[in-house]
Amino acid sequence: MLARVDRLAARMQPSRRRSPDVVPRHRTLDGVVKAVSQTDGIGLIDVDAFTTLVVRTDNSVYRITILQPHLREVFVQGGKFFPERTCACLSGSTFGGSCLKIGWVGLGLHMEFHAGDQWIITSHVRAIAVEASPTAAACQLILVRKRKNAT
Repeated sequence: MLARVDRLAARMQPSRRRSPDVVPRHRTLDGVVKAVSQTDGIGLIDVDAFTTLVVRTDNSVYRITILQPHLREVFVQGGKFFPERTCACLSGSTFGGSCLKIGWVGLGLHMEFHAGDQWIITSHVRAIAVEASPTAAACQLILVRKRKNAT
């Protein structure tokens, strides 16, 4: 009888467990925005076209040459999906869910590429290095001349 009273009393006590209706903050949009804003990384629009990023993930090293930063168009090589230099869209970075920081490579996050009809999500980014290309200025000049001739 005493054991039954103890069980009833335990049920009446406020539970220390989270209610099933409460979502942990890091799984909400506000939580993801806050976490990403505190994450070190680099935005594609913050570097010049033809700059190369060397990105090390848990499993691979990628060389990413930025072609058109605002369009997120890159050449990427590395990992098992990009053994050769491939033109792709670097969509951005994610914690592994459906929220994506567009045009961003963030430490601790996964990069997401779209190449052809495939979506590739990398393992966690562990290091990012920026390689300035000595020919970047010359390539930009050629690109500007092509655009002027096209108009």
